[in-house]
Amino acid sequence: MPDEPSHQHEAIEVRTPARLHLGMLSFGVAGTRSFGGVGVMVDRPGVQLRLRPANRLEVRGAHAERAVKFARACMQAWQLGDFGCSIDVVGAPAAHVGLGSGTQLGLAVAAGLQHLFRDAADDGEAGRSDRPEERLAAAERDRLFDVPEAIELARVVGRGRRSSVGVYGFSRGGLIVEAGRTVQAGAGDDDATHEFSPMIARVRLPAAWRCVVIVARDSVGPSGPVEREAFGRLPPVPVEVTAELARITVMELLPAAVEGKFADFSAAVRRYGEVAGRPFAEESAKLPHAAATAQLLELLGELGVGGAAQSSWGPTVMACCPSLAAAGDLAASLDRLGLARHHDIVIARFDSQGAVLRHVS
Repeated sequence: MPDEPSHQHEAIEVRTPARLHLGMLSFGVAGTRSFGGVGVMVDRPGVQLRLRPANRLEVRGAHAERAVKFARACMQAWQLGDFGCSIDVVGAPAAHVGLGSGTQLGLAVAAGLQHLFRDAADDGEAGRSDRPEERLAAAERDRLFDVPEAIELARVVGRGRRSSVGVYGFSRGGLIVEAGRTVQAGAGDDDATHEFSPMIARVRLPAAWRCVVIVARDSVGPSGPVEREAFGRLPPVPVEVTAELARITVMELLPAAVEGKFADFSAAVRRYGEVAGRPFAEESAKLPHAAATAQLLELLGELGVGGAAQSSWGPTVMACCPSLAAAGDLAASLDRLGLARHHDIVIARFDSQGAVLRHVS
């Protein structure tokens, strides 16, 4: 009896970083790009999936319902037919807290299914190597993702419809600046057929730097229809606010990141976050965690943290630290002050590789 193709029994793992979003440059101004902004990827808490062929589609773990929807979107887009796959969501951040878990989960599901089914079919047509050592070497290599691959995956699962920071971060991580996109007349802000906002800068931050990620438990930001309604109520971002954010980005944040000047970088993070939050102030004030987040940012300043900012709608807050030791000291201080009773506190690296796919036993 001939051997079955090796992909029939293979299992793969996909790991992604998490996304922190410092705020948008602009939205709502006719003739001006919308939804561009600045974000950064951190290695924790990210998404971890394990996938293997199965008789039917079955998903276990956190966010299973969302993962099923993403898998079915792939099945339809790629015409996979009667496919089966077992997907284990081994780990994932909470949804709608400012960590970009939806985009990372969607892209991770799509990347895994593409590798198991589309790439396997292409290998079958082209012919796999007959040399076992070559097959083993290929299986042991970590696979990273280029920008065009990430954009294709995002379009299939419907991500990146406003901000695309998480899409670019899935591909090779880093501090990311995107320009935004022009919303066509008659098209919704989240129209899936649009061109993606172009990435205009990516900087890999120094390896010694750390980020303390602080997430209030039992709090979530707006999402879906609620978020769309919030955007609908917001006035356009004033041109002078966009100009100031662009100045901070180009004249302060990016140069400090490139030159590895931590104090300047931290100050720019705080200034950018404060200015970017102004157009959202009225809607943000309605959120249950708004007052607590403001108090946390004030506390971090009193503890000497120069670079602290809210991610997206919150409740996640990032605190920049120059070293692992400094991050450990900050986490210990927050614990002594009782923050750990109601917050998850994680020391993370600034990610510089993005998502990784590898074969596992």
